[in-house]
Amino acid sequence: MTKYTRIVKNVILTILFLGLFVLMLARVMYIFREKSDNLVQDRFAALAPDSVDTVFIGTSHQFCSINADLLYEEYGINSFMLATSAQTVPMSYYAAMEAIECQHPEKIVFEVLYCTNDYKTVTPEMSHTFFDGMPMCKARKMAINDLIEPEQRIYYYLNFGRYHSRWKNLTQDDFQVPSASPRGTFHSEEITYNQSIPVIAKEGKEEMPEEMFNYFEKLVELCRENNVKLILYAAPFNALYDDDSMREDLFRRQRIFNWIGDYALQEGIPFHNLFYELDEIGLDGGHDFMDTQHLNCYGQEKLTRYMAEKGYFD
Repeated sequence: MTKYTRIVKNVILTILFLGLFVLMLARVMYIFREKSDNLVQDRFAALAPDSVDTVFIGTSHQFCSINADLLYEEYGINSFMLATSAQTVPMSYYAAMEAIECQHPEKIVFEVLYCTNDYKTVTPEMSHTFFDGMPMCKARKMAINDLIEPEQRIYYYLNFGRYHSRWKNLTQDDFQVPSASPRGTFHSEEITYNQSIPVIAKEGKEEMPEEMFNYFEKLVELCRENNVKLILYAAPFNALYDDDSMREDLFRRQRIFNWIGDYALQEGIPFHNLFYELDEIGLDGGHDFMDTQHLNCYGQEKLTRYMAEKGYFD
């Protein structure tokens, strides 16, 4: 064996070893991960390129409101639910960037609840729900560098450092891929009674928090630059608790939704404020809610059909 042959052999063996190591590391990171969320990022990463036409982004209000499987089965709308719990406006901006980079859909549908909040991230747990499983794309790197503190970023690139102590709590389920909707649809049959949702007059308005508006404008521009139609809507919900402070919080959010409506009209962006269509939707407070702020699967199907039949996803 010549010296050149030995060098080539060593290079090949090194590449094979590194490739095997990366695969094993990725598997270990998946096994040790917290899997209480529905792993939508993993399912999105597994999609074939350019295989969906519509992507939904936003918070739990988004994934509790829209059934992507029903949209495909009954209306032929080929979509994916990329919403995650506590997905802030900056996160939604990067989710849109991820969707365009990996799928380049024709439409992105954004539920605007978190436009009423004023923070870039919520908790590390919610941030990991968004980032863990996200494909290794440019959007992921940009989002981590923008939204995560420098000393914490390593745990988002290599999340084993965060979850290594979970070995004591591992179960057989951690070694398997859970069965769930390939389109990211969330399903809950839990029923909680919900009172009638109070709604303010359309004239009541309040500006979106400035930093969130900056990211919101970046989302609008991102879609325009990439020839993606952006559709906005506000899903109906009630006050978290039945007291004056929570009702005022609900009314504050409704005022911001009305302000977003003015902005959307000015920019030529479709916006559907469903608080003003509650009678037409016909939600049943005794059957269609998982809690005071989220629809269950029955309300989700009702709202999905309503929006599809009104042409709101066209």
